Amino acid sequence: MNSYELLRPDGTGTGIWSCGECHKPHLVATLAGKPASDSNRRFAEECCAPRNCGYCGQITDRDWGGQFRREHEECIPRYEPVPPHPSMTNPYARLLYQKMSDISEDSWCAGWLSGNEYALWEILHGDRHEYGWGDVLYEDLEELRILSEHARGWIWTGPDKEYTPRLVTFAEWESIRAEWGKSHPEGVSLGLFDSLPQPEEKNEIRKTD
Repeated sequence: MNSYELLRPDGTGTGIWSCGECHKPHLVATLAGKPASDSNRRFAEECCAPRNCGYCGQITDRDWGGQFRREHEECIPRYEPVPPHPSMTNPYARLLYQKMSDISEDSWCAGWLSGNEYALWEILHGDRHEYGWGDVLYEDLEELRILSEHARGWIWTGPDKEYTPRLVTFAEWESIRAEWGKSHPEGVSLGLFDSLPQPEEKNEIRKTD
């Protein structure tokens, strides 16, 4: 706005233009290593000039630096990733999944240990709270219970060798657990050493004279 060109001591132009309102110099464009006067003048003219939002077309307000914004904050489209499964549009399902993942990370340093959903269900409904490097806190179990009740289901990541988190109803989950148990008779590993083979007892043979 009301831009002016900065001059050399001899009165010749420098090709650098300043805004007439904030007096900010603009050396944005160069041509053959020298300031491009016309382009810099255009930038200086646009410096403090009102701008229309690039989305709604209405005039914007000034930012912290005194410049008119190029768009309204509320007009900028928000990126919302597509849920991995349609059931995960349920906000309680997403919170439940995140809580289960956090417990897995704290217990095993893994964002989702294989079989995590089966192990946490057993801990939530059993007497043993050991999981990985320590115990699952009572507060964490209470959050799991409340979130699963609000979600009206449990998180299942899909069949073996598949990882697509989804919310299943409690009835579906009971059926899934039953099928999983048939192919995993050893059950789930809760403690750090559950999966290690136990030493076999050896019968001691004593020689008698």
